[in-house]
Amino acid sequence: MLLKNVYTLYGSEFRRWFVITAPTSLLASVVLLMADQRIRAIYRSIPPREIPYHWGEVAETGVLRLGSFFIAWLLGCFALAAIATAVNGLDVNDSSEVWRRDSYQRAREHFGALFLAALLTFCAFLVGVAGAGLVEIALVRVVGWPHFSRFSLVAVLIGYLVIASIASWFGMAIPLILSGDIGVWAALKKSVRLSNGYEVFLFLLVVESVVGSYVAWYATHFELMFLFPAHLRYTAWYGWMVYLVSVLASA
Repeated sequence: MLLKNVYTLYGSEFRRWFVITAPTSLLASVVLLMADQRIRAIYRSIPPREIPYHWGEVAETGVLRLGSFFIAWLLGCFALAAIATAVNGLDVNDSSEVWRRDSYQRAREHFGALFLAALLTFCAFLVGVAGAGLVEIALVRVVGWPHFSRFSLVAVLIGYLVIASIASWFGMAIPLILSGDIGVWAALKKSVRLSNGYEVFLFLLVVESVVGSYVAWYATHFELMFLFPAHLRYTAWYGWMVYLVSVLASA
């Protein structure tokens, strides 16, 4: 019943949710793409055999990668804040029931708290990823790499889904920060308490979000491949168009 209510809510307000999520999805994709291109350029400038002697450049690529991931994470928190604003009616002016502020205004007003919440949850996610990596290393030592390699991709995907679902326990901190005068740490702790009993539901939402985004991404690629003739698919603008449409579809 709860899932049905969520689907009904998102289905009835699809246009509004898309207007909220599309800009943050595009910005996050641009940030990730720019970071990836910069990282590729750095590695292309270093001969493969000399990489161990260029720790400064290697560290720079790590900072770029983590920095781009965090910016994408922060933009996701802003999108969640905008959705929470719309769901709770926080975008309606107190003095008028007609005039509505933009859905991101409350997020901008609480930028510092949202930034700190995003930073703490991102660090928690990284700690979870590191823990999952240690578990994978232990499994490789026990069963051996030849046996583990067959299921390595599945193991990594399951690990990320579990970690993301645990991180989702902190998601209620975003609307709590927006709706009241509550500190970030208190909001995070209260979010965990509110998530008690809904762990399976949150896990299903995370799975649906991840799987749905990938399905939308690859479905867009294949559909456009059939729509456009071969001589157009090898042009530069076609690649950018596919990238843009795929991002919007994932949003």
